[in-house]
Amino acid sequence: MLSRSARSTRTIVALLCALGVALASPDYSYAVETAARYVVEINGAGRFRELLEEHLELRRHRSDPELSDDGLERLVNISPEQVRALLATEGYFSPEVQVELDRRMTPPVARLQVDPGLPTRIADVQIRFKGAIADGAEADVRRMERLKRRWSLDPGETFTQKSWTEAKNDLLKDLLNRDFPAAAIAFSEARIDPEKRSAALTVEVDSGPVFTFGELDVQGLTRYSREMIDRLNPIKPGERYSQEKLNELQTRLEETGYFRSAFATVDVDPAQAQNTPVRVDLAENPRKRLSLGVGFSTDTGARAQVKWLDRNFLMRDWRLESELRIDRETRLLGGDVYLPALRDGRLDGWQPAFGAHYERTVTSGEIVNKMRLGARISSPNRVDEKTWGVSYLADRQRIGDFVNNRQALIATFVYTRRRLDHPLTPRRGYVASVELGAGPSGLINETNLGRLLGRVTWLTQPAPRWRTVVRAQAGQVFGGTRQTVPADLLFRTGGDQSVRGYGYNSLGVEQNGAIVGGTVTAIVSAEVVRRLTPDWGAALFHDAGNAADSWGDFRFRHGTGVGARWRSPLGPVNIDLAYGHTTREPRLHFSIGYGF
Repeated sequence: MLSRSARSTRTIVALLCALGVALASPDYSYAVETAARYVVEINGAGRFRELLEEHLELRRHRSDPELSDDGLERLVNISPEQVRALLATEGYFSPEVQVELDRRMTPPVARLQVDPGLPTRIADVQIRFKGAIADGAEADVRRMERLKRRWSLDPGETFTQKSWTEAKNDLLKDLLNRDFPAAAIAFSEARIDPEKRSAALTVEVDSGPVFTFGELDVQGLTRYSREMIDRLNPIKPGERYSQEKLNELQTRLEETGYFRSAFATVDVDPAQAQNTPVRVDLAENPRKRLSLGVGFSTDTGARAQVKWLDRNFLMRDWRLESELRIDRETRLLGGDVYLPALRDGRLDGWQPAFGAHYERTVTSGEIVNKMRLGARISSPNRVDEKTWGVSYLADRQRIGDFVNNRQALIATFVYTRRRLDHPLTPRRGYVASVELGAGPSGLINETNLGRLLGRVTWLTQPAPRWRTVVRAQAGQVFGGTRQTVPADLLFRTGGDQSVRGYGYNSLGVEQNGAIVGGTVTAIVSAEVVRRLTPDWGAALFHDAGNAADSWGDFRFRHGTGVGARWRSPLGPVNIDLAYGHTTREPRLHFSIGYGF
């Protein structure tokens, strides 16, 4: 008889092997193709095989039950021209294509022999400008030269229709995003010489006039004050047009929570380019909202939640967000009040807030009753977000008969840098943050206290159907011990968003039979995802991390597993089965989103 741990190990190994086969298969699919009326063989196309298989009509109609023999002959006859047109988009203008229909086979076989030939390369590039960027008082020679240097198609490179279109769009985008929203491509030509396999490119851009911003024209504002909009507005009348400024205004308004949507636009009329009004269309959210919710996670079990929101608290444009949450391990009651954004020089747009929270947690044999009071001020820029704050923390720790009271007063600075291609379902980019905290010894802190925590999540897409996710985290508390530092400043790990294969916050320091927070932590994780369909994928991952009282006592705990990924409307849904190398047991994890 196999032991429980041995059976679990064999189960995980079998799953890993099965997933490895799935990830390695280039044509992995659950779809079963219906009986084909004929078979298509494409030979010699090399890396263009997938392009031809996807777009050739001969391939698309092979299972059409209504296709006649004459229709099949027509598809075979037009295939060479379609192949040439498809290869031309990739810069191959002189391919040799042979096709035959073998009716001796059952079903018949349509064979395409393709020789792409040699690619067409760019021989010459001419970029010209006209409009305000090239003539008159607004002429900007340096910018035109910079745009020419940044042109992505240089002589000697292979010409493709996609790269040609993208290069023109990138050239135009620079002008549209700053100063010249009426810019357009006045003329473009790609002159192809098939015999010399060369391409001569010509582009002429008309920048149009320089636009400047005027006053705000706000539409849809009824519940909230115009002053709040003006406080958040980063645009100064008379300054040059910038799409970045419009996006910043829109983002600031949407992130207040007062508005369901906000759109900031200008009327791109070259005849009225100076002091053009900025139109802001708003859809307001209700002033008050009561939200009731239930949920479940493998970390904390079933969850019930009540939220109360007042977007005009005390009739002062303050926003109150309060919450009551109960789950298997936590009882939380708290609220935060967000004040109107500042309108004061260097702190223009920064938002102050303050809050109070009470929380009771029961985790891994440790019971902690916590109270937190704090105030903070956050920058309006979510791409490079900065937050300054000060907090008072107090808790009572109980492990069996052991009781310990702890408290701290600490000032913090958090910097978060976001570079993602999409805020909800990112495929590329990274999020990195660093948190610095300090508190002097005195009436509250027993010693000088410091805290440092760094995090990074990096996403890449090395191939069309592949994605990698790499996470890392490291932190340390200085000047205090776990006997004197409140639990919220210490570190524990384990669970869906940290080290899979272990229970939620089950990795830390052993104390009287319980697991408590330590003063140092580190986590690393690597995951590869293979997309099977547009919305589903399979994952293979390895996590390592732990928390301890010192780096000398620190030992990594490892977890390895497989998972399913679903691109849901709410964000990435992750279902993972992980094997904890220390516990030698599997554990199921469920989560939504990335652990940013």
